[in-house]
Amino acid sequence: MVAFDGSGDAARLRLLALLAQAAPAEALVVCADSGDRPDLIVVDPVRGLVVADIDMTAHDPADRRPMSRLNAKVADLRAEVPAVGNFRPQRVVLLGDYPGSLVQPGVTTPPRALGVADAERGDWLNRLEPRKPETDDLDVLRSALTPTLTFTIQSRRGAVDAGKTDRHRQRIELDASQSAAATFPVQDVLVISGPPGSGKTLVLAGRARHLAAQHPDWHIVMLCFNNSLVPYLRSLVDGYGDITVTTFGKFAHAEGHRISLERDDQGAQDLARARVRGIDRTVDALLVDEAQDFDDPWLRFVMETVRPGRGGIALAGDDRQALYRDASHPWALAGREVAHLQLQRAYRSTRQILAAAGTVYRDHSKTAPEGALGGEPVDLIWAQSWDEQAAAAAWEIARLIELGEREPRDIAVLVTQWSGTSRRMQAALEKEGIPFTVVGKANAAEFDPHTPVVKIMTVHGAKGYEFDVVVLFGLEALPNPVGGEEAARRASVGFVGMTRARDQLIVTYTRDGPYLEWLRHCPDVRTWLWPDDYEV
Repeated sequence: MVAFDGSGDAARLRLLALLAQAAPAEALVVCADSGDRPDLIVVDPVRGLVVADIDMTAHDPADRRPMSRLNAKVADLRAEVPAVGNFRPQRVVLLGDYPGSLVQPGVTTPPRALGVADAERGDWLNRLEPRKPETDDLDVLRSALTPTLTFTIQSRRGAVDAGKTDRHRQRIELDASQSAAATFPVQDVLVISGPPGSGKTLVLAGRARHLAAQHPDWHIVMLCFNNSLVPYLRSLVDGYGDITVTTFGKFAHAEGHRISLERDDQGAQDLARARVRGIDRTVDALLVDEAQDFDDPWLRFVMETVRPGRGGIALAGDDRQALYRDASHPWALAGREVAHLQLQRAYRSTRQILAAAGTVYRDHSKTAPEGALGGEPVDLIWAQSWDEQAAAAAWEIARLIELGEREPRDIAVLVTQWSGTSRRMQAALEKEGIPFTVVGKANAAEFDPHTPVVKIMTVHGAKGYEFDVVVLFGLEALPNPVGGEEAARRASVGFVGMTRARDQLIVTYTRDGPYLEWLRHCPDVRTWLWPDDYEV
């Protein structure tokens, strides 16, 4: 989950992350960004309220001063958050200058002090006694500690899909690693990575809201790559202080500089000119979504606008989803103090969808991560022509709507290229009488995913969004993989397109190829022939 580069306060932050990652997924984890609260607060359905402090200079377990300081923080927390009074907090101090273990094997007494080895082993929380709280008390405490981390997501409509309700509930509650990442103190740069649907965007939004609530005078900036994603991100942070959500190009322009969006070498030259002119530090906390699609000069520019010693820089992304350029950032992060947090749990797409998406990579190593929830198999439909593919896709969409399983708003048709696909898909939906909208560059900034129509858009335009049902049209249009960076980017288009689906994925094709061959052999995929296998 965690790794660190650099020095300074990195040792303490590493220990804090080790303590946090021991929490079960269903817990709420809050990391303190000041000395007024315990360094770590865990609200656990089994163990109740757990508070922990880290004392980097402490080495003597008999020394009561570290626990006394923690007790004072708990008293202040109880005064600040009255709901704490409904719990008997379990208190633990980590002695940062004690490298060994203070938790003895076979001893059942809950520990009050930990050594560094205990944090590294990762099972310290399991050694505390069960103190199961009342559900109402648990909910009140979670809400009181982090109201900024509670998201209201638009409810989905219609369902026969078993387990759908549980999947939706888990999507809107940040799990332990997500809430820890949202509140983790950042000295310089925090890199958040994870599989598709692991909540990276919600973590960034929660982090922005949390920082805005703690520091209402701060100017917080949240950047993304696509114009179409800006309205959604704004909806997540609306009403929470001075938070600006925009794209890199518009941000750079607002700062009085022009950095090339097309060529990396030109971007480097533009960055050098901006430095000569002077880059003002106007930002107190910076958050970048889909960071894998940002050029190094872009990241270096935006990082130089951040005031040191405040909210720092958080970069969220997934190298496998890089659609535009090389995902690594060796130059942008060189010389920075960097913490890496890895989100493990996929909360959006089902196990079957993730398994199918992983087949687009030649080594087939990108399998579904642990914790992905089960759903329906992926449907792979062959049709004789692209016109017939569109007809099959429209028929599938019409049946979902007629049977009451979905509404048009729940469905997106994603194409790998506009040419030859968008026009055909529009005609097929019109023939079935299905309302739709086409989302392109001209209207991307006004895109609303909740409009009551089927969405037709490119995979690139859908980046960052999610839909209950995705029809992927044109996977065969991707050139055959030939190795190297370009081949990986082509595979990423298929991977990103498939992982926009939450519950159901339908892939249509006419021509065969490596991507389709690999997909056909996935055990979580069922194959169909249009119209032979259909009752039309």
